[in-house]
Amino acid sequence: MGMRMTGLISGMDTESMVKELVSASSGKVDKVKKEKQVLQWKQEAWQGLNTKLYDFFKTEVSALRLTTSFKAKKATSNDESKVTVKAGNAAASGSHRVSVKQLASSAYLTGVNIKSRGNNYTTYAEATASTKFADMTDELGNNLGLTGQTITIKAGNALLDDLTFEIGGTGENGVASLEELNQKLAATSGFEKLTASFSAGKLTFTNASASKNEDGVTIGEIYTVESTAFGISGEVGFKSDEATGDKNTLEGSLDLRYEKNFTSSDINKFTKLADIGINVGTSFTVNGKDFVVDKDTTVSDFVEGLSKLGVSASFDEKQGRFYINSAETGVDYNFDLTSSDSNALDILGLSVAAGATKVEAQDAIIDYNGVEYIGSSNTFELNGLTITAKGVTGTYDAATGKLTNDSPINIEVENDVDSMYDTIKNFVKKYNELVDEMNTLYSEKKSEYEPLTEEEKRQLSDTEVEKWEKQAKVGLLRRDETIDKLLSSMRNILNKAITVTDKDGNEKVFNLASLGIVTGDWTEKGKLHILGDPDDAEYAAQDNKLKEALSTNPEIFSQVFVGDKENPGFGTQLYNSLQTAMKRTDYSRSLTFYNDISLEDEVKDKDTEIDKWEQKLKDLEDKYYKQFAAMEKAMASLQSQQTYLAQLMGSAS
Repeated sequence: MGMRMTGLISGMDTESMVKELVSASSGKVDKVKKEKQVLQWKQEAWQGLNTKLYDFFKTEVSALRLTTSFKAKKATSNDESKVTVKAGNAAASGSHRVSVKQLASSAYLTGVNIKSRGNNYTTYAEATASTKFADMTDELGNNLGLTGQTITIKAGNALLDDLTFEIGGTGENGVASLEELNQKLAATSGFEKLTASFSAGKLTFTNASASKNEDGVTIGEIYTVESTAFGISGEVGFKSDEATGDKNTLEGSLDLRYEKNFTSSDINKFTKLADIGINVGTSFTVNGKDFVVDKDTTVSDFVEGLSKLGVSASFDEKQGRFYINSAETGVDYNFDLTSSDSNALDILGLSVAAGATKVEAQDAIIDYNGVEYIGSSNTFELNGLTITAKGVTGTYDAATGKLTNDSPINIEVENDVDSMYDTIKNFVKKYNELVDEMNTLYSEKKSEYEPLTEEEKRQLSDTEVEKWEKQAKVGLLRRDETIDKLLSSMRNILNKAITVTDKDGNEKVFNLASLGIVTGDWTEKGKLHILGDPDDAEYAAQDNKLKEALSTNPEIFSQVFVGDKENPGFGTQLYNSLQTAMKRTDYSRSLTFYNDISLEDEVKDKDTEIDKWEQKLKDLEDKYYKQFAAMEKAMASLQSQQTYLAQLMGSAS
């Protein structure tokens, strides 16, 4: 909207008058916006309730329809320091006996402390920036005799003088090391962007003089470097381009090294195996798989390589020892470490002859109810039980297979009444919470508070707005049809009777009340209570019929809550009912109990209605401004005529 200049002739506050004239109609926009806000609050209320209903469906209700929930067993060991046990649903109830003859273990190879040997080593490492040129050697240790030779550097710019450096010299142009060479290049005008470094042992020059001129063209200096001593000769351009072959680096051909002396105590994870006497090409074999040493293989590379061959390897720098063990326990995971070089294992302290200690892997051996079992793990899956051996129960002679001084472990297996009870109790607790919330949402009286307009919000603090909106949201789902259907469906299912066949083949009829699960008075609207439950103050003093039935007659619960296709139990019926309630329809998405699609469409309709009303207000406002503009124009014309007449009469006099 452009800026309007109004009331210049009439002196009237046209803007305020237009605002007042339009305000009556703007109330209709606010009304629709409030209706939209109410719909959005309904969406939020239903989203929160839907989440709780779905969690109830997939957790507590789902547990009630699973046979495994009502066949739980528990097992106890009379000495868990020797044997621990867990029972599956198929475990046989009663007493069991377990003797542990031998525990499973991994194979372990503990190396000798190679840092304490006191050996002296000499290696020829790649030269560094601080290495003196006079000390440089080849890879065999022969001094290269660089002292007195030169490096000549010419620039393409004819205004720059050539540079000649004396290698190992002490004069103005002498350079004792690469550090000194770089310092002098950096201090010489025109050569500041040329630097020298060692790359894989070779002298390398790099030109970083490239820049862009005002036209965006890359420009820079070109240098020519000549040094027979370092095997370097050629140009160093200012840019690299694969297409043209241009490079901004120039590498020499001579491999530059220096003599490095160290002792056994200096060995660490970065030490190269070749530097401590392991020949390049030596292979180490673990159960048929090889690791081959190259010239750069370090201690760290070695243990990493072994760890990929089916064992776990490490090097303890403080102890100076290699530790190698099999990845799993049991004889099947035993390992042998060999080498193609008979001295290699001795050098690394990993041969038994050199003092390394090898502990062979062994299997676990237990006796369960008079039968011997052997396994690579200390855990056995037997007869529905998970038995884990923790310690031996006697003295075992592997040669004869005899166990003496045995103190067998007693295991007791019985129905896990507490687990089954908790499954039902958790369902009752969650069900009651949902019933409370849904009944409150369904019956609470609609609030007289309406959503605030933006103008009203600006007149209140954030806290006041929050309190107001909390009141305005009360009763949004009052008499909601979906809530009513869900509550009725759940109550109807839980009020039914289920026919079951007991262990003697007799048919009996059970409802929740006959199992000690009852409803309270009518004011609770269907909430459930477990008689004798200590967490239910009102019913805690009564006999706990549910726990008693679980203890004496557990087989009926699978029929009562799970059932079968022809006679589904409470849990199955409730699960199927809720599953049906959240199927996808034209009005709702899957996994949604309410008509979320319909609500979204209603919100969109309100947005369309708001847009229409806001356009009407704009049109109405434009109409009033045009009318006032016409009035201003007429008054301006009248004023002009009056001025003209006044001038005529003035001149006539």
